[in-house]
Order: sequence, then structure tokens, then C-alpha cells
Amino acid sequence: MHHFFVTANSIDQDWVTLSGDVARQICVVLKISVGNSIIVLDGLGWEYTVLVESVSASYVSGRVTNKRLSIGEPNIDITLYQAVLKGDKFEYVLQKGTELGVSEFVPVFCTRSVPKSSGKDWVTRRFKRWQKIILEAAEQSHRGKVPVLRTPIDFEHVCKNVDGLVLIPWEEEKGTGFKETLLVSKNGSMPKIGVIIGPEGGFTSDEIQIAVSNGIIPVSLGKRIFRADTAAMVAISAILYEFEEFGI
Repeated sequence: MHHFFVTANSIDQDWVTLSGDVARQICVVLKISVGNSIIVLDGLGWEYTVLVESVSASYVSGRVTNKRLSIGEPNIDITLYQAVLKGDKFEYVLQKGTELGVSEFVPVFCTRSVPKSSGKDWVTRRFKRWQKIILEAAEQSHRGKVPVLRTPIDFEHVCKNVDGLVLIPWEEEKGTGFKETLLVSKNGSMPKIGVIIGPEGGFTSDEIQIAVSNGIIPVSLGKRIFRADTAAMVAISAILYEFEEFGI
């Protein structure tokens, strides 16, 4: 069944009403008709099976036949602090990170980021598109919540305001492995983990020093050097695997 995130006021006990873009998608794009069932999600972790009883391009309504907690949410919160990347690489990270289970995205401007933090207009033009990519990925992957997208901030500001366990994969780190750090956190039942991924050119040594001085742990992802967008997926997947979120 197709999944749709809706606002809380769209659900009134056992009745759901949808309008705007969602109604148009249901009627015109997906051609869902009366008698079909869909899943609507309130963004709080609940999902509702809805039997469609009325359909038009501007208005869809239906009756709730089942309500349950979504099974698409991981039991650990992952915050991805991702350096802004050029081209469509950042959008790839948002899409795939959402599919994997990231709870929160924080775009970060680093020393070697392209574009630089001075390019605020660049971010403003893309922010709504980024939110749409996250929403569509959350629906496609049957998430129970839409990941939060924060306003982009500078690297130093990130380091000074994080809390809990935060890891920063760095190609020059040789002593501390990603896996061993996760095992320690798992033994401590950490409910939330943050990961900071650098830009195409990597972190500077000064940035690593700033991170360490604020309690952030540099870790190695192994012997190979990954591209920035690949490194994000490797780190997220490793966390989910160690916390037994893949069911394998």
C-alpha cells in the first residue's frame, strides 16, 4: 500500500480527510480509487490503514480500519552532521540517509566545503527541495517519522553544541576503529549517536582539533578512503548493523 505523511488535523478519530498535493497525488498520479486502502502517517510514529471512500483531485476521504505504531523506525536516533556537498551529492545523502533510518540531518559548512558558508542564497534556494526529498524518501521507505532537517551551520558551532556520543570519521585516524567505539556505546545502551561527515576535500587538522577539544571522537572507517557521500552511508549502516536494526 502507498504511504503518505499528513498533518495531525487530517485525522479525526476514525476518519481521514486529505487535500492539496496529497489528494492530487492519490487521484491523478497514483490513480487510487474508492475501495482501495492506503497508509497515512501522523509523523509521530503512528500509522493508519485507511479505506478510501471518496476521491477527487482536490479532496480525498476515508475511514480508518486499523491503527498501529510504525515498524519502520529504528530504536536508535542517528543525527547526521553532513558537510554541504556540491552538485546532487548532498541530495543523495538526504535521500539514502532517510531510507536507512537517520533521525536528523544537520548541514554543515566546513573549511573545504563547496560552496562556502557565504553562499546562504544557495542554501535558501535548495532548502525546500531538500525537505521534499526527505519526505518522499520517508514515504517510500515506510518510515514512521519524517527526519528533521536543520538550518545549515558552521563546523565550529556544531562542535560546541553537540552532546552525547558523537563520532567523526577521519582518514588519518589509525588508532580508534569505528566498530570498537560502537561496541562500547552499545554496552552503555546509548539511545542517540551523532556522526560528522566531512566535505569532498576532507577535514583540516584544525577542525579535528576543535572536534576533539569538544569531546568528539575521531574514528577510522577502515583501510579504504571513501567519498564524502559514501562515507555517510557506510557510517550509518555500521551503526544500524551494530545495534541489530537490519534483522540479520
